[in-house]
Amino acid sequence: MKIEVRLEPNYLEPTVVIYTPKITTEVMAWIEMFEKAEVKTSSLMAKKNDKIFIIEPEQIEIIRTEGNDIKVYNREAQEYIITKPLYEIQEWLGNDFVRISKSSIINISRVDHISQSFSTSMHITMKNGVTDYISRKYWSDFKKLFGL
Repeated sequence: MKIEVRLEPNYLEPTVVIYTPKITTEVMAWIEMFEKAEVKTSSLMAKKNDKIFIIEPEQIEIIRTEGNDIKVYNREAQEYIITKPLYEIQEWLGNDFVRISKSSIINISRVDHISQSFSTSMHITMKNGVTDYISRKYWSDFKKLFGL
C-alpha cells in the first residue's frame, strides 16, 4: 500500500481517496476505519483568570469536580477550569488516565504514592502534591491496573 498526502488550500476538510484495482477485505476495512474515525484534538482548552489556556494531556495530573467547577491540575499544581463534563474528558484522554471516584480522574503515570486513610478508603498523592481519595467502587479496577 502507498500513502500520499497532498496539501491543498482549496479543501476545507481532509478528504481520503483510495485508488485500487478491486475491492478487497483490506480496502473495506480501510473504508470502515475512515468512516468511523473521529478527529480529536490533542490538547484541552481550560480557563484561568479570564484567559483560555491550552493544556496537553501529558501535563495533566488530576481532573476533578469541585463544587460546580471541573478543575484540571497540571504538573506545577496550577488549577484551571474546564467546561466539558467529566465523562467526556475521560473518553477523550484515553488509557493513561483512570477514574478513581465519581468526581476524579488521574494521570496514572503521575501517581507519587498511595496510602490507607483512617477509614478503609485509599489516599492518593500525585507528583505535584495534589491529593485525593480512591473510592471503594473504583479501588478494584485501580488495583488491577497496577497489578496489585
